[in-house]
Amino acid sequence: MRQWLLVAILLLEVHAVSEAQRRPEDEPLLDWTACEQYRATIAHPAGVIKPADVARAHANIARYAWAQRYAAGVEGQARARLPELTPEYLVRMIPETTPGDTLFTPCPACRDQGKPAHPHGQWHWPVEDPDHLICKVCGTVFPNDQYPESIVLRTTYGKPQELSFYGGPGFQIFSYVGRPSFSGNIRACKVAYMVGVLRNCAEAYLLTGDMEFAAAVRAILLRLADVYPNWLVHVGYGEYADMDPHIAALNIDNLPADELTPGPTKPDRKLHTGYWSAGRSSAVGMDAGFVRAVTEAYDFTCEAERDGEPLYTEDERRRIERNLILESTVLLVADKSVNNKSVGNATAVALVGMTLGHPGMVRFGLDVFMDTVNEWFLADGGTSESWSYASMTLSGIWALGQAFRGYSDPPGYADAAGQRLRGIDLYHDTNYKLAWQAMFNGLQGDLRYPPLADGHTTSALGADFVELMAANYPENEQYLALLREVAGPDLARGHAHHALYFREPGLEEKPSPPLTLPDYVFPALQIGYLRSGETGRDSALVLSASDWGGHHHNDSLSLYYWQQGRELLSDLGYLWDHPQSHMTRRTFAHNTVMVDGREQQTVGRGGKFTLFATTDRVKVMEAESQAYPQTSLYRRTVAQVSYAPGRQYVLDVFRVRGGQRHEYVFHGPNNAMTVEAPDLVQGGPAVQPVRGCVRLWVNQEDVAFQVDDVTLSGPEGTNIFPNSQATGLDAQSGKPAGFGYYRGDGEAEWGAVTEGHGDDASVGLRVTRPGAQRVNVALLLGDSDGYTGPRALELLPGAEYRLSFWIKGTAPNVQVELVYWPSDPNDANNRVYRALSGARVVSAGAEWQQVEATFTIPDVLDMKNVRQAAVVAPWRLSWELDDQFAFSAFWTNESGQTTLLGDGWGQRDYRNSDVGATLPYIVRRAPAWEQATVFATVFEGHAPGEGLVRSVRLVPVPEAQAPNAVVVAVATGEGTDYFISCLEPRPLTVSLPEGPVDFAGRFAMVSARDGRLTEAAVVQGQ
Repeated sequence: MRQWLLVAILLLEVHAVSEAQRRPEDEPLLDWTACEQYRATIAHPAGVIKPADVARAHANIARYAWAQRYAAGVEGQARARLPELTPEYLVRMIPETTPGDTLFTPCPACRDQGKPAHPHGQWHWPVEDPDHLICKVCGTVFPNDQYPESIVLRTTYGKPQELSFYGGPGFQIFSYVGRPSFSGNIRACKVAYMVGVLRNCAEAYLLTGDMEFAAAVRAILLRLADVYPNWLVHVGYGEYADMDPHIAALNIDNLPADELTPGPTKPDRKLHTGYWSAGRSSAVGMDAGFVRAVTEAYDFTCEAERDGEPLYTEDERRRIERNLILESTVLLVADKSVNNKSVGNATAVALVGMTLGHPGMVRFGLDVFMDTVNEWFLADGGTSESWSYASMTLSGIWALGQAFRGYSDPPGYADAAGQRLRGIDLYHDTNYKLAWQAMFNGLQGDLRYPPLADGHTTSALGADFVELMAANYPENEQYLALLREVAGPDLARGHAHHALYFREPGLEEKPSPPLTLPDYVFPALQIGYLRSGETGRDSALVLSASDWGGHHHNDSLSLYYWQQGRELLSDLGYLWDHPQSHMTRRTFAHNTVMVDGREQQTVGRGGKFTLFATTDRVKVMEAESQAYPQTSLYRRTVAQVSYAPGRQYVLDVFRVRGGQRHEYVFHGPNNAMTVEAPDLVQGGPAVQPVRGCVRLWVNQEDVAFQVDDVTLSGPEGTNIFPNSQATGLDAQSGKPAGFGYYRGDGEAEWGAVTEGHGDDASVGLRVTRPGAQRVNVALLLGDSDGYTGPRALELLPGAEYRLSFWIKGTAPNVQVELVYWPSDPNDANNRVYRALSGARVVSAGAEWQQVEATFTIPDVLDMKNVRQAAVVAPWRLSWELDDQFAFSAFWTNESGQTTLLGDGWGQRDYRNSDVGATLPYIVRRAPAWEQATVFATVFEGHAPGEGLVRSVRLVPVPEAQAPNAVVVAVATGEGTDYFISCLEPRPLTVSLPEGPVDFAGRFAMVSARDGRLTEAAVVQGQ
């Protein structure tokens, strides 16, 4: 093994210089000579706020109390800061040492106290005591003698710096093992605060012309210009590139020298996660906020004059422009990707170009903007990720839409193609308008978004966005109506900043219709909305057939229902960077159907609407997907039936064919539940063992590691791992028995090694070459190839297992995770991955180290306090939401079906305020037959004791029509509603107690009163 380690080290050194380095001279946007040619042609302010906007602001201040309050607030806050902005204070608050980040700082005191903790920590930074940080969870104040920053990294580039980190045991910070830096967090807090003061003083000058504010801006900018060139490119995980930031920015994944890291993770000449979490003023991949703030502050004040003389000397202007503003774009222009972070960075670069006279930078931002609205957003303007991340993306690009109003290239400039930019209206000439329309169409009645995918219950179309929509699309009266809802009839409660500069005086006098939200299906996003009420704001029934993508969940054909301000069928939403975030992403957390107890597939799941139609009485939508490869039918039909304003119910028909077992899953809105059902039996189905193993995965070239003394203790406390010391070899393969190897992309050697921890045997793995795209190999603690596992370890769901092993080597990041097969270990599509508690990433160093972790394979249903009934009988569950509102669900157990109730995951807050929260989960289990399983359910929101629905049942159809048609009877307090749902529009005769019905179409409703058929609503057909 020592030879392996030596070879790996030599290969690593060779590889580090083998790839071509990107050079600053080859990046056109690092050539700033254009600014020298065109800077004098710029009319300031030149960015988001134009001279016309300043004039509009003064007109609004003269006319409206809300504008006067805003202006007074800006001035008052800035004036309160002026006395403290001494040279000494600026030195204290704007450090020479590179800021760390306000995230990526787990609290060791919380860990020691066993408190729920987040990898980012939860911190309070008191501006009145700026050299301390306070944990919001446990109250510990840092710096702290119990948790000293004993690891100090000393830099050599530019002016030397000292970067200190907590020296205790490392933390699992997502995919990285690292250490927090409380001092780095504090520096980042200081810089963020001072940037806020800078922006505040600059706006105060813009509105008042008071030179005291401009002088304060000048002092802060000069201090930043002095220190910023020395700030290093780094990532929030604590890795710093100790080199010219231009070189580091261009080669963030291929550094010419080792990065600095506090350990235990070893250098690998790349910054972990690259641009995604990189920065200089902070380290989350979003330096745009800093760049925009310093650029705008300079833009507002650079031409200020005091007593007829320029406030800034020419030398000072050039220092600020080059050492701060242009220098701050270096990392941003190096990143050529388009994602929800980079789009904001590219916008910041364009604003720098407009302010300093660099048309190439303007084009860089414009190109990314066009890629964003044409490719990141879908063809219908819908979000490619979630409504929350669509808002984040718009937050990154809105400023460019405003900045391009009236923009033209500097006089005499033309690009390489001889083209000039002039008079581009991004709001109307591009697909930007589709994104805004989609954001409008996606709202529910309370003007928030359904928390689908990586979304939150609090996500909304902010007042700042609504101001932009109303200002830039005056032809759309609904946007003004929306602004009235947000800002009030007199528009006095809008987004004060945007209203001041961008809202035309007198807009409140312009008439607008009632705000009305449409029934709508997004043709590209494939999410459908059915609404109720005259303006569509009483309820929102949302069916998602969206395809898989970033920030999506395993939630195909999940149903969400909101009514009169309450979530009835909820989506648990997004736990952000929480270690348990998978609990709300998984299929079981959504209101859909699981097949064979598996997670829905992601690649190739597709999804499309097959029916969307509305009438005055009935609205219906239907969608299907390929969420499970073993199914030939996976389709959901939902209908909303209106009786009177505020009185309606929802019929849900879910068909599924294929696989072994079907489980219709939904969870209630709270625990105030009453059950009307057959007698329930305590306990769920018998738990069956599953196959699984632990994989030690690497994705880096030229690394090696070895493992020994593996123990896995199960419920009985005995070691179930068959070959703990790796001494037993398989007779046929000669490999250590009980171990396995996964080859994804790339190749590795693995097998017995004659050096161990305390003896002369262990098992080792050495990466020998990358694959076509990356390295993707793993050593498996369990006999498996990582795809299937019929001979893997036999594990019992619900039981806790304790894992221990020893490791050494040259692999700085070995990811440790569980892989198991919930039902069929011979099916690679049945694989499920799960993080371990206590060890997610291990750094294999030169000395043996012990790794300990625990894991529990969840029961297929992952519920506690399970009760069940298999009797053919009707069910009704009811929930009290408050004194004014209740929610009921109805179904009938069909023959062979079992309904189970239990307590499942209910946490929704990534800050852990609701740790341990549970919700009632309902699982309707049916064995798969040749014919499709049909789950028919009715949901109703109503006043307590005033529900309309009584029961729901399936009505038999002719045997020949059974594969195509489903007929459902819903008994109400007024009679019976019959629904006919067909996959294809074939002729059908349905025998009802009230008489026969002939139908040839896709969907219809027939109502019966007093033994007679009284009315019909045909959605599609005749």
